[in-house]
Amino acid sequence: MVYSKIIKRTTANLIFPLLFHSRSYLLSKPFYCGLGSILTFHRVCPGTPKPRIRGNAGLEVTPEYLENTIRFLSQNNYEIVSMTRASQILKTGNSCKKFAVFTFDDGYIDNYLYAYPVFKKYGIPFTVYVTTQLPDGEAILWWYLLEDLILKVERIEFEFNGRRYNYNCKTYYEKEWVYQEIHRLIISGSPENLNFRIQQIFKNFSNINFREKTSELALSWNQIREMSEDPLVEIGAHTIRHHVLNKLSEAAVLEEMEGSRDKIELKTSQQVEHFSYPFGTSREVGQREFRIAKKCGFKTSTTSSIGNIFPEHEGLLNKLPRIPINQKRDSGKVDYLKLWLNGLLPLCVNKLKRVV
Repeated sequence: MVYSKIIKRTTANLIFPLLFHSRSYLLSKPFYCGLGSILTFHRVCPGTPKPRIRGNAGLEVTPEYLENTIRFLSQNNYEIVSMTRASQILKTGNSCKKFAVFTFDDGYIDNYLYAYPVFKKYGIPFTVYVTTQLPDGEAILWWYLLEDLILKVERIEFEFNGRRYNYNCKTYYEKEWVYQEIHRLIISGSPENLNFRIQQIFKNFSNINFREKTSELALSWNQIREMSEDPLVEIGAHTIRHHVLNKLSEAAVLEEMEGSRDKIELKTSQQVEHFSYPFGTSREVGQREFRIAKKCGFKTSTTSSIGNIFPEHEGLLNKLPRIPINQKRDSGKVDYLKLWLNGLLPLCVNKLKRVV
């Protein structure tokens, strides 16, 4: 798995500059840029020289990169709007410019500490989709705990489902490989047994405090409430536990969606009108989940399918695609967004389909 990721990174490092400098994105622009784009972020963190596991680091952009993205969109004549405004544009078609929406998944504290000040500086709206177990302090952010552990030790041993696992992780590439192997063990299985699988992995490391990492990285309800009172910020729902929804019963999916919405409304005294599916690709969500989200009454629901927004999405507001922002993938070059926003890379990913 890690070798596949290395191949993808190497390919991107070779092809992206070629596509960008050849300006081939100008060929796709008339047909695949659409009305605008919904951008997916997770975290905004100051840069660090410390070694990182790339999968986790890829979820982060620096405050400078975020600011450069805002400037890039302004220079390219985009109107940056809220999710509510984007849905209105789809319904009415009233927009002279292409639009862009900033969305953040999960509910990390850096959304408040580093992203929020940037958006206030420019008067830019954005949406934070909150998984309510994070501010409740009940989520186990095991992917960061696993990263911390692997970067610290040279060997990991544990018993998992009756089998002994022994990994050497002295070199950086070994650490990357081991992280991906253990990550696969944890996510493969039913959501109901997730915590049991996590406990098996970390059983031999009693000094690890699950809740301490959550307290360190998650937004608090006070911070969410403060942001929700700002007209620039929309707080959306992102389920209670961030489970893979298509592995749950229909009743459990409904509980996840409604439970997160109701908890946020209770804590903020604001109506929650927008939703984001956890993970959100076609491997994790489908027609059943789209139908349930619509039943919950959300104005919009966003996926992790890669694509721009077209007029046809007026009838597909419960399964809107987004453009993933990844500073590491794009080698820190904001201009590479032209490959995504002008539709060149989405058309490749989606085999020439516009609407996904």
